[in-house]
Parts: sequence; C-alpha cells; structure tokens
Amino acid sequence: RTADGSFVTGVLTTGIYCRPSCPAMTPKRENVRFFADGAAARATGLRACLRCKPDEVARDAEGLAKAIALIERAETPPTLEEMAAEAGYAPHHFHRLFRKRTGVTPAAYARAVRARPMEAALKENHRVTDAIYDAGFSGPGRFYDEADQRLGMAPSAWRREIGRAHV
Repeated sequence: RTADGSFVTGVLTTGIYCRPSCPAMTPKRENVRFFADGAAARATGLRACLRCKPDEVARDAEGLAKAIALIERAETPPTLEEMAAEAGYAPHHFHRLFRKRTGVTPAAYARAVRARPMEAALKENHRVTDAIYDAGFSGPGRFYDEADQRLGMAPSAWRREIGRAHV
C-alpha cells in the first residue's frame, strides 16, 4: 500500500493496469510492465482495473485539496458533512481518508487553521484582550477554550514565552 500512487503495474495479457496493492490474482512476471502513472499505462492501450481503481488516487488528492481549501477560507470551521460534500465522498469515508493522508482528523486540522491567527495576534499584541479580537473571536470565552487546547497554557503565559524566545 505504501507504493500506491508511486507507479502502476500493467498486465499485458489482460490489458489492465492496477495499483501495486491490488487484491486481484498475481500475474506471471513476464506479463507485467511498470508505468509511472495511469496516463502512461493508458497510452499503451491498457485500461484501469475495476477492482482497485488506480486512477482514484488522484481523485483522493483532489478531494482533499478541495476540503482543505474550504477549511482555509471558512470563517467558522465547516462541518464534516460540508467538507465531505466538497470532496465528493460520504462523511465516514472522507474522515478516514483525511486522517490517513494528513495524520490528523478534519476537526483537528480546522482547529489548527483557526489557531494561526490566534498565535499571530498574541505575538503582535501586548494585551491578550486585543489579541482576542484581532484573531477574529467575538469574545474571550471561546478564545480561552481554544487557547488552552491549542497553546497548552494560558495565553498570557504563552505570549511571555514567545517574547523570551524572540529576545
């Protein structure tokens, strides 16, 4: 599975190309050719395997890119259903795919994106109150909830630590 997306294998006797991890029967080695991608295999007259769907590796990456773009541009974190619809998958499948490809859940990624302005505002402002509103929060409650999770300490302590690191 780690080689999926790196190359495809084409079987000349069947006229099909597959992912390296395809569960179909293993063909004889003399009938197998290796291709950099599906386009190269199609150029030689092979068609995609209907079992492993090797061209969907690109579809997965495209769907994730759309979902990540949605998270980046959203004012508030989108729901799992909204992200899955943007990517073109069912929510449960999208969640597994996102975690597999990025190493974090969609919600954790959205929280990290939202934390960027919070951290930037804390670095730039001398007062935590100013940082709250500069980061786009409507009030201190949600800011402090997210700050404890994201920063691991009180915002004022985090700002002091960052100040020491820059001195």
